[in-house]
Amino acid sequence: MKIRIAVASAAVLVSSVFTANISADGKGHSHGDANKTLDEQAIAAVVNGKPIYTLAAQRVAQQIQAQGQQADINRIVDELINLEILTQAAEKLELDKAPEVATALQLQYTQTMANAYLGAFSNDHVITEEQMRAEYDKQIAAIDSVEYRASHILMDSQEAAAEVLAKIADGSDFAEMAKEHSTGPTGPNGGDLGWFQPENMVPEFSAAVSQMEVGAVSSEPVQTQFGWHIITLADKREAAKPDYSDPVKAGIRNTLISNALAAQVEKLRQDATVEIK
Repeated sequence: MKIRIAVASAAVLVSSVFTANISADGKGHSHGDANKTLDEQAIAAVVNGKPIYTLAAQRVAQQIQAQGQQADINRIVDELINLEILTQAAEKLELDKAPEVATALQLQYTQTMANAYLGAFSNDHVITEEQMRAEYDKQIAAIDSVEYRASHILMDSQEAAAEVLAKIADGSDFAEMAKEHSTGPTGPNGGDLGWFQPENMVPEFSAAVSQMEVGAVSSEPVQTQFGWHIITLADKREAAKPDYSDPVKAGIRNTLISNALAAQVEKLRQDATVEIK
């Protein structure tokens, strides 16, 4: 039973490790191994004439370590030997010709090769400084440049909210009404929500605030999924926008790479002959 568990564990790790690494660098190699063919790789063991490459064991070790666990390279090699023994036994029974197994093998091959192509494309695709700057400007322009500071009184019903709103209209202090009546967590501090950007609030609340003048109180209770709100807008200002810093540039580059990959897949699909049965 222990051997079966170990073998299954190794099988899962080997599959995920090679997919992850090929997707990352487009070649399935790293550092000094990048320019070596498979036949030039170091061999960790040989099973009935079939080599088990050190690279495979290293990939499994890296995956185990990435999960915060200790990797025993000798144990990993031993598990890979068990996997190879089972694989050769399955081949003798021609299990690779069984429809389900053959389909699984083909799918794994297709996924691995597709990830390899995407990785190679990503590595070779050049993103210029001009492209990154243009994308930055585009994203900055799309950001809502206004942020608000508001307070609210949250009530469970429209009727209760209308009664409190009437008291405020008659001169009652908004903050005191919030402390006395609001069912929301900001009630004790007068309903103050601090500064926020519209996208950080539910749409109905943000829509109401965006239509208000500074110092005004909402003319009627605003309904959201949380209940009924009486709102007062304390202030508004231009929101700070992210600088064109290295972390921002890295995110922009990832966006441009993703866009380029999507465009390349679409181009390849248009050039392909596809028949859906």
